Amino acid sequence: MDYILQAEKLYKFFEFNLELEKMQKTLKIKKLFNNDLNLICCYIKDFLTLENNGQITEDNNIYNDFVLCFEKHKDKNKFIDRLLEYSQYYITLVFEDTKDKVLLNTIASVNSCFNMEYYPFLMELMDKYINKKIDGISYALMLQFITDTVFENFEKQNENKINLTKLRNKLSTIISLQKKRIAI
Repeated sequence: MDYILQAEKLYKFFEFNLELEKMQKTLKIKKLFNNDLNLICCYIKDFLTLENNGQITEDNNIYNDFVLCFEKHKDKNKFIDRLLEYSQYYITLVFEDTKDKVLLNTIASVNSCFNMEYYPFLMELMDKYINKKIDGISYALMLQFITDTVFENFEKQNENKINLTKLRNKLSTIISLQKKRIAI
């Protein structure tokens, strides 16, 4: 099933399964994406990658995987809030729309080298920084690591991409090193 049909099906699912307030939030996503159902489905696929701990949804299973993911969450309201919040990060990535020079450099590198598989982690990293779960230095170091990795893989035409778990582990290492430096 193509992306547009799956996105249409998702919005029908929202209509039948969400209260009015949450349905309005999903419509905000549609507006944010200028009703581009193809782009919305690309976003949903990357969002599901985060929700499923790095497991990438097959293109034909986006709708089904989303419904399963939605149903397994006890707090549907938090899930929809997170879906809306991360959609804003996704738009920042796709359109390189940020005043943060370090983030912009990383996004431009990822996009110019067609490494969109970093989008799920970048959304998660942006969320951690914006919600003060990581400090600015750890954030900047992780963005620089991603930029360096993207260019290294591009120059060597390396097919060995870093997965979500490895990126999360690298961030944990950076945070631990930052804490040790502060303690000294």
